[in-house]
Amino acid sequence: MRTAIGLCVSASRAAPPGARPALAAKIMRTIQSIRFAAKAGRAPSYASVFLTLIARWPVLRWFVARLGDGGDERFGLVALALALALTPRAVWRERASAWRLAAAGACVLAAALQQSLALASLPMLARALLCAGAFAVLICRGGGALGRAGLLALSLPVTATLQFFAGYPLRVLTAEMGRPLIALCGVATERAGVALQWAGGQVVVDAPCSGVHMLWTGGVFACALAAWLRLGAWRTLALGVAGFAAILLGNVLRAAALFFIESGLWSAPRWAHEGAGLAVFAALAAGLLRAGLRLKKRSTDIPGRVEKSPNSGRGQECPCSVIAFAAACAIAAMLPFFGAQKTITTTADDGFPGWPETFEGKPWIRLRKPEGAAAFASGFSGETGVFKQTVAENADDTDGDGGRIVVLRWIREASRGVHPAADCFRASGYKIKPSGLVRDARGVVWSEFFAERGGETWRVRERWRDEHGGAWTDVSAWYWSAVRGSGPWWAETVAER
Repeated sequence: MRTAIGLCVSASRAAPPGARPALAAKIMRTIQSIRFAAKAGRAPSYASVFLTLIARWPVLRWFVARLGDGGDERFGLVALALALALTPRAVWRERASAWRLAAAGACVLAAALQQSLALASLPMLARALLCAGAFAVLICRGGGALGRAGLLALSLPVTATLQFFAGYPLRVLTAEMGRPLIALCGVATERAGVALQWAGGQVVVDAPCSGVHMLWTGGVFACALAAWLRLGAWRTLALGVAGFAAILLGNVLRAAALFFIESGLWSAPRWAHEGAGLAVFAALAAGLLRAGLRLKKRSTDIPGRVEKSPNSGRGQECPCSVIAFAAACAIAAMLPFFGAQKTITTTADDGFPGWPETFEGKPWIRLRKPEGAAAFASGFSGETGVFKQTVAENADDTDGDGGRIVVLRWIREASRGVHPAADCFRASGYKIKPSGLVRDARGVVWSEFFAERGGETWRVRERWRDEHGGAWTDVSAWYWSAVRGSGPWWAETVAER
């Protein structure tokens, strides 16, 4: 410390005469803060966050990989950037207290143990939530803390999981709540699953109309608004609940309007489908902004206020908390190299009935090593068979890419690993364009989309079915039926140019 004081005096002498007192005072304050930090044994928040990030490098690697899978998960970077930008500078400089370091270290160790020792085989998203919780404990303090914590959670790749689990229930809720609004306009409807039937036919509330993406976007907006206005925890919760209810109602209004457009009762331009959603969300965002400003007026939070540690005075604190936190981060970083690894072996299921000899009345040839466009089936779970068929207009075709590719999956139990084919095409670099539901020549209903990459376009249709006549056109509807019933099930995917 004496050496540092000597350097301070030398620097002040080298400075211009008018700036010497201010420079000397600034350097002395810096040295005193470093000396106090060493005595108190507490690390600045940015250093703790950096250690946490290094400790959970497997989660970071998974997060980066999910950003490049072609889905909507890359928009999570917007939520992450907002969380970091809306964190006050004083929070980054404030030294984390002992209980915060203990809580963050516990979260980091819990995620590492789950991954390396396979104590409960948590999915990677759950481990990422534990890491986000560690970050939130370290940097989410003072006004707007809960809003910043929400942004950290929403920055994770959660939209695909939300669509899988909540997509079908939200579609059912939207269809049922939309019926009274449609009846107000003089059209009587009946709901059959996620389809609204009326005298002129039926309109299906498809997966994009579930409102999952609107909920995520509205959640990011509400959390960012709470963080910007420095709202307290209870006011942030109130804003979040109000936003959730408003977004559900807005999605119902959008679905009701789209019913009249899709049924042909209202004539509208082609952009009306997307325009209706944008108009509804703009109105909801304006309402949330107004609600947030009203809550701000009643709030007693001090803008920029940072939680003070009870040991922020001159009293000394044992540095054991910093040492324990650093040790926890080091152990968590090394566990993936030395922890027990699960060995997954695949065995033939006694209940597997084998592959049929034909599909839709036509013979096919199984591809043992799918290549080209057929390689998208490599990520499917369950017993998977990839076949090729020669369609009539390509009778001389001999490769799988020129004819029709059929992927058949035999699924024993309901699982999150059963994902739609569009996810695999996105991961392979294809641009996906949904096409809705279609009915083939045999009267079978399929969900359809188009996959395009480098001038190559594939028309893909898929469905899920069981041996008792049940059929589903999206994975969320199949999952909720599967958890209540018994398998097995077949998933059929047909891709043709």
